[in-house]
Amino acid sequence: MKYKKTVILLTIALIFLGGAGYFLFKHKAVDNAKPEVFNADTAMLAIFGTYNDQHKGVLLPEQTTQNWDVAQADTMATALFTATYTEAGRKMAVLALQRQQMFEGVVEESHATAAVISVYVFAFNGQQWVFEKGKKEVTEAGAHGNAPGGKLIRLGQDRYGLLFKGGDIHQGYTNDYAFVISLSDPKPAKVLELDMGESNSGTCSEDQKEQEESGLQACWERVAKLSFLQQNPADAYFVLQLTTTSNEKTSDQPDSSKVEKTGDKYFVRTANGYKLSRDPGLKSASIVSDELVNNAGETVFHKTGAASSAKKEGK
Repeated sequence: MKYKKTVILLTIALIFLGGAGYFLFKHKAVDNAKPEVFNADTAMLAIFGTYNDQHKGVLLPEQTTQNWDVAQADTMATALFTATYTEAGRKMAVLALQRQQMFEGVVEESHATAAVISVYVFAFNGQQWVFEKGKKEVTEAGAHGNAPGGKLIRLGQDRYGLLFKGGDIHQGYTNDYAFVISLSDPKPAKVLELDMGESNSGTCSEDQKEQEESGLQACWERVAKLSFLQQNPADAYFVLQLTTTSNEKTSDQPDSSKVEKTGDKYFVRTANGYKLSRDPGLKSASIVSDELVNNAGETVFHKTGAASSAKKEGK
């Protein structure tokens, strides 16, 4: 009888210990601010403390997010892309998002409306992704309420950044631009803005008769290409080379002539960002391969239906 009682007590004890262990190890509290897996969903939740998984976004003020109360929101935040990379031997990750203005439950999409770009950097401590640095308003860019596209790039020897490229058209004239956001500074910062070209493609003609009859201009364009150079192996940052090719007619050219011209500009990194350099030695700097620049890590781009959902629910 005593033996049976001992067995029963041991069984109860084992059940209790097993339940306690399951509770402690399987049901440990989840820290949303320090996700174990990094992606757009977990990063957004870590930054804002709330997130609507169905709409893949956050409404501001934050209390409007869970019920997706667009009528009471003034801003919508959605991920543009996430990327992971290794810097100084540490596993790092970045979330780039856009903050779009809202008016009466609808995302503002007028031609002149840009979006605010926010950037947040996380570091992996072996178990969790921990927020390290970020900036709510790095820059404002884009048109029709949307930010331009961007991606992770390598800016130098163990230096990283984000390259955004965008463009617009107004009254038949196009303009293209790019800008660089550094991730290796104490805080994310826009360190360079570039004019990537323009054209009159929406208000021109190559037909001489049509030009005379309708008053259209002859077509012209100016196109820029961004390249990366290494002047000295010890330099932390690459030199940026902007090569511009243009067939735009100047005032001293005859109407029928179209001469293509090419020019280069060089930008070197300083403590305050990039500055234009006229150092003649840069012309002989070594070219850094596009593969090395662009394969800086793994980038995941995000297309969300949040904006369209906001439109539908705002009506």
